[in-house]
Amino acid sequence: MRHIALICAAAFISWGALAQTEPNPTIGGANANVTRAATGTIVYKVLSTGAVLGGENWNLTVHPDGSRTMQALNRYGSPGVQRHVTYRVDANFRPLEAYALYWVGGKWKGSAFFTIQGDQLSAVANTPNGMLTHNVKVPEKFSLIPHPLSTDAWHMGYYDKKNGGTQTITVYDIDAGAAGPQALLGRLYTQKLDYVGPEKMTTPAGEFQVDHYKIDNAVDIYVTGPDAIMVKFVWAPADRVYELVKLEPPQ
Repeated sequence: MRHIALICAAAFISWGALAQTEPNPTIGGANANVTRAATGTIVYKVLSTGAVLGGENWNLTVHPDGSRTMQALNRYGSPGVQRHVTYRVDANFRPLEAYALYWVGGKWKGSAFFTIQGDQLSAVANTPNGMLTHNVKVPEKFSLIPHPLSTDAWHMGYYDKKNGGTQTITVYDIDAGAAGPQALLGRLYTQKLDYVGPEKMTTPAGEFQVDHYKIDNAVDIYVTGPDAIMVKFVWAPADRVYELVKLEPPQ
């Protein structure tokens, strides 16, 4: 027993010494892996009545190489949808990888991991119907839609204001309710983007200088700052509005 105790004590001392010599991830009190960060809350409402349908909490980190990681949890509706999503893009908003976990109506609907290497998107989904995989060829300019509103705003990063006019973007879209056996694998299609112009907007989260875009002439989306933070999303044909109500730190 004494030998065991001595071995454990020596291991503890060695571990303590190792821990003290490991590189500290912080420099001057700031995390060396993060150049800027923000957290926010979005509320989902019926546009015509103001009735609250759900909400979303997100955390954004921007890294030294310019890439961005968004972690989001959103919940809404009946029978009830809950999504856990972690999504990483490069400095130009092109997808690098994503993880999505869906629950609907009290049932686990599946989880999926997506990776992008060059022009190939690979997906592996763990679902109630078993493991599903596929590979899809994607263009240079494309975006993922795992369905947090905070990441839907990142599509706007592709819009070229110098050229203006209606511009087309390819999106890889996961079914919002994870319906059907192949839902988490997503599908490719195109959306049309139009830039309306710069505006000032006030929400419960504060006052913002925003860029106003239209998607397929059906959605008005307002984003702010270098990270395309979504301030407001109005989907009039569906009688829905999504609004940023909290942002830390303020922009």
